[in-house]
Amino acid sequence: MEQPLYSVIIPVYNSEGTLAELCARIVAFFAQRDERVEIVLVNDGSADESWAVIGTVCLSHPGQVIGVDLARNFGQHKALLCGLKTSSGQYAITMDDDLQYHPEDIEKLIECQLASGADIVYGVSARKRHNLIRNWGSLLVAWIFRKYAHMPQKGSSFKLISRHIIDQVKDYNHPYVFLDEVLSWYSRRTSYATVRHEDRRTGVSGYNSLRLVRYTIQILFSYTTLPLQVITWLGLLAFFVCLGIIIYFIYMKYTYGAELGFTALIVSIFMSTGLILFCIGIIGEYLSRLFIIQTDKPIFIVKEVIR
Repeated sequence: MEQPLYSVIIPVYNSEGTLAELCARIVAFFAQRDERVEIVLVNDGSADESWAVIGTVCLSHPGQVIGVDLARNFGQHKALLCGLKTSSGQYAITMDDDLQYHPEDIEKLIECQLASGADIVYGVSARKRHNLIRNWGSLLVAWIFRKYAHMPQKGSSFKLISRHIIDQVKDYNHPYVFLDEVLSWYSRRTSYATVRHEDRRTGVSGYNSLRLVRYTIQILFSYTTLPLQVITWLGLLAFFVCLGIIIYFIYMKYTYGAELGFTALIVSIFMSTGLILFCIGIIGEYLSRLFIIQTDKPIFIVKEVIR
């Protein structure tokens, strides 16, 4: 069978209500272009009937849809990595399963890539249809990663990636995968296309506030040295604070004959002990990641594949 030019990779989590329409619209879009498309649906441990729907979609579009069922929920970025590893197109287009991005806007990614020759094209919108807290959190995380890591100016789950970049990242085996950061290691030829972003039609996002915070902390420790820089500056600040306290009490001692109070002593001990424990905890997080990496556990396990 002829190798497709484009592979569309979709991580699936509890999306039984949108998968059939999503795939039908993708197939229809590429049919208008008179091109064969390969759609890779990676079921990331869904708790609903998503895997059954994927089986039906594969039968409805023979030779165009590949279904991959992971053994459990490994996370969106690991599911994307699995999809990249499975895909065969010269370009991979990744998108979410909830129809918040329009499949027809793939045209804008393709046109931007053809015009710019970029290795990676992100589909970005003026305003994402998430709640205010999530939008602000996304902006904060993006700023941190632009400043302390290698992430590009803007990021998105809707993107186009060239094959030579895919071949370099598909076997990445880090237990904490953040695909946008990994992609930025291999190319700075990045462009952006303006796309639409709609409200979610059904269900709720798999990322609640607590999960987003936990994931952000994980990638901060895995891809930046920011926490280590924080404890360095905290240690320096604590040194100057303690130095100021010492100078103050020496001044009080020799000027007024004042004695060092018990309260001041206890506060100083607790402050320094708390700072030390906090610093040890951050160092422990880095050491735990080194331990996890050396165990060489697989980052995802494929249970079944439908072609």
